[in-house]
Amino acid sequence: MESATPQLASIRSRLRMLLDAHMDNLQPQLLQPARNEVVIEQGAAAESLLIVNKGRLVVELEQTGQPQRTLAIVEAGDLLGEMALFGDGLHTARVRVIATPAELLCISREALLQAVLFDSELTAEILHLSSERCRQSNRLVTLLLNGLQACGENDAKALERICRQLQQGPESMHAAATTLMRLLPSQRSSSSA
Repeated sequence: MESATPQLASIRSRLRMLLDAHMDNLQPQLLQPARNEVVIEQGAAAESLLIVNKGRLVVELEQTGQPQRTLAIVEAGDLLGEMALFGDGLHTARVRVIATPAELLCISREALLQAVLFDSELTAEILHLSSERCRQSNRLVTLLLNGLQACGENDAKALERICRQLQQGPESMHAAATTLMRLLPSQRSSSSA
């Protein structure tokens, strides 16, 4: 996902190697979606895991009454849909192609579950990937909370540092950083003068 850490890149590499070892049994379907095509629909049942071979995709969150939020940009080497396969079975975000040519490998839920049943390393790496993504999300939530606290304390220096970190994330975090800077009491009073 966007701004991948070296640890996340290493997890992806190991996971891809393990999946490659199972490709004969996984029998993936090759997908070549067009630009703006939705490959995962928010709220839909998780029927497969997607591996991005080529292209760029955006992970988006839609909530009633709110603007659409970009959670991440994904590229070659990324996996999509694994959290829903092992969670409640529903996708929590929409995934749409933003750059072509795009090429995805689609592995059925049943084939993947069969593979993880007999390969504890594969299971561990999928869980490791999900865990790392949760850690990244927790880091962003913490930054947002720290930003709100800095606004409440009128701490411009801390807020600027936090906003610089948020701006390194996905588009929605960049927008959140801009909003946080406007919330700072000293910024509001100087812009109204």
